[in-house]
Amino acid sequence: MSASIESVADAATDAPSCVVPASSDARLSDTIANLSSGCAGDSISFDDLTRTLGDKGYAGLLFLLAAPNILPMPPGVSGATGVALALLSAQLVIGLRRPWFPGFMLRREVSTEKFAAIGTRLEPLTRRAEALITRRLDLLTGLVARRLVGLMCLFLAVVLALPIPFGNVVPAAAIALFALGLLARDGVAVLAGVAATTGTGAVLAGVGYGAIEAIEWVGKQVGF
Repeated sequence: MSASIESVADAATDAPSCVVPASSDARLSDTIANLSSGCAGDSISFDDLTRTLGDKGYAGLLFLLAAPNILPMPPGVSGATGVALALLSAQLVIGLRRPWFPGFMLRREVSTEKFAAIGTRLEPLTRRAEALITRRLDLLTGLVARRLVGLMCLFLAVVLALPIPFGNVVPAAAIALFALGLLARDGVAVLAGVAATTGTGAVLAGVGYGAIEAIEWVGKQVGF
């Protein structure tokens, strides 16, 4: 009996103190602020992040992985977040109820101080966006629409992971818009994400055309 009581107590101790209950109406910005306050300790693992977001897992992770790429970030960040976003988006397409990540990704950590610094930079953008979104045209956030959103986010994540100079902002903004739309069941935000995805396609086509032209020019210079 005592052993079972101790195991329950250990489980309660292991549970992160910053988990947002499924019934909570806390905004994403509040969750970011809560994590930044150090509720998970001196460092925040990817596992802490997924468990804290609870039933807001897909939309919350899409936003938190994409939004930092709208800001100037160190080299390599867009590639790493792009891979995680691609995995997340693929699961949204196939309809998994909760996001799944391999253990080595869940164990990745960032110091609470660094997370708080990114959260501080994102806070004005996040709160402004949350003030604008509301439930409307929620047909565009239903089960079928969520899979289509996941498909577009998968495309955007691949583009985000590519080493395209200054090519991070538009796809990151598009994924962030989709995430906010799913969070608030706001079809207008989803439509804005579709528009940004179209813009991403145009940028990608322009980069591809420029690359082909450059290759042809180099070929002419060397006599091919």
